[in-house]
Amino acid sequence: MKKENDNLRKTIILTVFLCLIVIVLVSFIQIYGQSEITQQCSYLDPVTIDLLAFFAALFLFFEGIIRVFKHSNETVKEQLTRVLRIAIGCAIITLHTIQFIHK
Repeated sequence: MKKENDNLRKTIILTVFLCLIVIVLVSFIQIYGQSEITQQCSYLDPVTIDLLAFFAALFLFFEGIIRVFKHSNETVKEQLTRVLRIAIGCAIITLHTIQFIHK
């Protein structure tokens, strides 16, 4: 039981750390990219694309978290694809939130 808790704790720490890095990196790139545009323009995608991407990213995020807890006895290395799935979900949520706010 101790090893299972230790594996889960390490996985959660890695997940939170990676998600924070992804959110900051994506936000920086998106906001910096917007500031470089000389002409004020809007994104070409309709709002529905942002909403669909947002909900798909929420699925990736929550499905990854559920799987991490379901397989809490696995090592961090075995959980890595789930952690990446959560981080990708965070990146998409961040990107489309910024785009939605810009619209």
